[in-house]
Amino acid sequence: MKNKFILILILLSIISSITNKVIAQKNYKGGTKHMQPEIESLPNETIYIFDKRLNDTLEIKLNQKIDELFGKYDIAGITATILIPKKGIWETNRGFISKPENIVIDSSSVFYWASVSKLITSTIIHQLVSEGSLSFDDKLSKWYPNIQYSKKITIEQLLTHTNGIYSFNSDSTIHFSNKHFNPDELLNVAKSKKNLFKPSEYWSYTNTGYLLLALITEKIESKTFSQIIKDRISEPLNLKSLKTATENSLNLALAHNKDSVKHKDYSVPLGAGNMISNSKDMAIFLSALLTGKIIPIKDVHNMMKDLYPMFDKGQYYGKGIMLYDFNDVNQTDNSWIGHSGGTENYKAIVAYDIQTKAIITISINENIPVEAVAYKLMELINE
Repeated sequence: MKNKFILILILLSIISSITNKVIAQKNYKGGTKHMQPEIESLPNETIYIFDKRLNDTLEIKLNQKIDELFGKYDIAGITATILIPKKGIWETNRGFISKPENIVIDSSSVFYWASVSKLITSTIIHQLVSEGSLSFDDKLSKWYPNIQYSKKITIEQLLTHTNGIYSFNSDSTIHFSNKHFNPDELLNVAKSKKNLFKPSEYWSYTNTGYLLLALITEKIESKTFSQIIKDRISEPLNLKSLKTATENSLNLALAHNKDSVKHKDYSVPLGAGNMISNSKDMAIFLSALLTGKIIPIKDVHNMMKDLYPMFDKGQYYGKGIMLYDFNDVNQTDNSWIGHSGGTENYKAIVAYDIQTKAIITISINENIPVEAVAYKLMELINE
């Protein structure tokens, strides 16, 4: 009788667990989510060395591979850094700020990181939650009540792109314009369109969600987003090149289409894609994030609790962070954690390789498949 009672309790516990899971997922009607990586897959804080060059053999191989890729893709300019655990750092900055003017990239040059910026915005949101100034369950209506479904849309849904809000850059008048749009103008474009779906029903990438997150941080902190980045990320980590873009950022590698420069105001997508930096500072940022120096490790791990399938095969999205599962792409048993970004004429990626624990950060001022470039370089690390 006692054993039967214990069995009933176990069955009730299982049913309760399943029910809770169904309740948590019942509104989501999209594709299959990815399993959360183990917390042990994240790196240890002591494994990266920022002031030691790699051994000559590996450095030569990496430089040769970059030379080869430069020729293959006719790259305008690139900043790239690799951190290899306990072995050191490799970096390169080469090419042109502007081909037509023959202005070459040097050690003071910075690159645009597009949607990689979302990882930084998400990190700040996680800091505010950890400090008690914000909750993932807070409703958008607290700050922006005039947005459709704002009483139901949460901070977490803004982070995960499950809010359904129209992305302002989907509007052709914004997408193809070089005009400077202020945040209110961008929000008005989004508000003029119906939401794509009810909160949590599906996943759809929206820059408007991250614009709203940046504006919410400004309201909470009573500072500009630029100052928040400086106070919370750049200065604590001594990242001198990492900052928000302005309309005329100095030493910025300009976007190219072959030999022509394509001018773009990268300050516009506040919080969604307005960061500039060199690749070394981006690598230091990613290493600091993943090793718990900016937010606790448990919070970093929680960023990947729910990983929604994205538009490209093998890519999944959490709370402002991406998982790249290569088993879905080329049937190899490896994954990256990080974030990609890009426009028509600029591509960037920051990624942590779970297998080798190496970190790679690349930005290219042209429409070049940056994930492919990163993968080719990482193949040399895996040899």
